[in-house]
Amino acid sequence: MASNLQKLNKLFSKTKRVFGIRILGTSNVEQERFNHAANVLHQYLDNNQDGKPDTKKLVRKLKRNKAAMTLFENEAELENFLEHHEHKLDNAKLNFQDLYNDEIILASDNSNRFDATLEEVFHLICDYGYSQSNSKTFGYNKDSIIGQLMTEARGGHFNKTPKKYPKKAYYSYKDKHCDYDCQIAEYLYWGVTSMLGAQDGPGRYDDIKDEWRLNTPAKIKSNAPELYDLLSDPSTGLPTVLPDGIL
Repeated sequence: MASNLQKLNKLFSKTKRVFGIRILGTSNVEQERFNHAANVLHQYLDNNQDGKPDTKKLVRKLKRNKAAMTLFENEAELENFLEHHEHKLDNAKLNFQDLYNDEIILASDNSNRFDATLEEVFHLICDYGYSQSNSKTFGYNKDSIIGQLMTEARGGHFNKTPKKYPKKAYYSYKDKHCDYDCQIAEYLYWGVTSMLGAQDGPGRYDDIKDEWRLNTPAKIKSNAPELYDLLSDPSTGLPTVLPDGIL
């Protein structure tokens, strides 16, 4: 009898494992974009590109949590999939992060659109990896190091998204559907990708300044030196090179 995971695999025409972590894509996801997402995951986990995960503990945690990327053509396809097959996802006990085909921007693209693959894949790794394998540093709570730094970044501790942030806040995520765990996940994403140079493209600051204002390593070092020190500490196992999806 087929396992729940085998049954789930049959619903996706594209499947791949990166260091044991699943990537699943529907037939409407372009192969080139599917490969790009898989490569970005590979580059985040094997940032020095020696063919092995940089942090085995991180990968073990992701595998134990059954972390997986699920790629769909668009939101409509995802909603239709969940309407008919959500119980199969539940039965497989996967912890998945979705990504849409048109959000995946290839290195060959010259439009200056931001590649959402960098965000969604990083969220998967943080939610089911870093936040649990190194909870004292990256745990999604106010007492972890990243939680304490986020309190400073937002100008105070807020369990719920405030109507208005203090003027001194440099991180002011306003989505009321984003709970405290989500707020830390977004904060860590902004910090790491800014350190890697992802948020410094043409017009990017204007796109994100209402939410995040330290979009370069220099700004982080000047305005949030403790965050800079944390994100540049090699013992954390954080990536130091921005993935480009090319292997």
